[in-house]
Amino acid sequence: MNHEPHNLTDANSVEYWASPPGQVRDQSFVFELDQSHVVVRVEWKDRGDDMGAAKLSLEAHVGEGWQKLSTWDAAQTCEWQSHAIGMSLRSQQWRLCFTSSHGDQNHLVVQAVRLIIRLPPASPAHNVLHSQQVTQKLWKDKLFTDVEVVCGTARFKLHRAVLTAASPVFAAMLGSNMAESASKQIVITDSEEDAVEHILEYIYTGNVHEGSGCQVLVLGHKYDIPGLIEYAAPVALANVTAENVCCQVRILRSYACDPMLGPVFEALQSKIHESLDLFHALLIGI
Repeated sequence: MNHEPHNLTDANSVEYWASPPGQVRDQSFVFELDQSHVVVRVEWKDRGDDMGAAKLSLEAHVGEGWQKLSTWDAAQTCEWQSHAIGMSLRSQQWRLCFTSSHGDQNHLVVQAVRLIIRLPPASPAHNVLHSQQVTQKLWKDKLFTDVEVVCGTARFKLHRAVLTAASPVFAAMLGSNMAESASKQIVITDSEEDAVEHILEYIYTGNVHEGSGCQVLVLGHKYDIPGLIEYAAPVALANVTAENVCCQVRILRSYACDPMLGPVFEALQSKIHESLDLFHALLIGI
């Protein structure tokens, strides 16, 4: 955590922290993990009195800055409390911010904090890079392709086996009784060419293109591509600018109640709320 020992009630323990006098807002703790993980739940405990936390927020380090994911109110209780994080987003650095106390203007007291992460299954005899290296070569060389994805003027020559393994939707489209199977062609009409290329690149390489935007998240959801949303969400949010904010909002707002994309839209709203430039651009553009 990023607070100095003199701010600890017990200098030999980090399990009981009190703010300096009069500093009861925006007290942040930074947690650095050994590798990028998805945080699924935040748990915390305080004394349950007026010095306890009344509001908290969680941020992930994305690119060169911090992206707020969720803000929530806390009850006034001495029992452990928890908050589930709706959006799956990977980061190596997380920041938990206590934005106010329950009323005491002198101190904010936090007794303990836990971040619950989701660990992927692993095997000591599994070379995780092997399959990725194979599919990266398939993406680069484009040898022995047997299906084509078309979007606008862009045509991507690909491998049926890779697409069907990566997406149950593609698998259904390329089934024996479907038109796409007979024509050996999948036509995508509701997306930009760049976004389609970015999801195909992810399917083959596991890498999220640095220029990915919110349309990539929608395509990942539509075609049920595992992991794409949680890996691409921080990139897409970091790429929101005054020039494209209106477009990004239009893309995501119809998914505001969606279990997977709704939390991303909530994070986008928080980003806009905290940036005067984005907020002004949105007002002018709508």
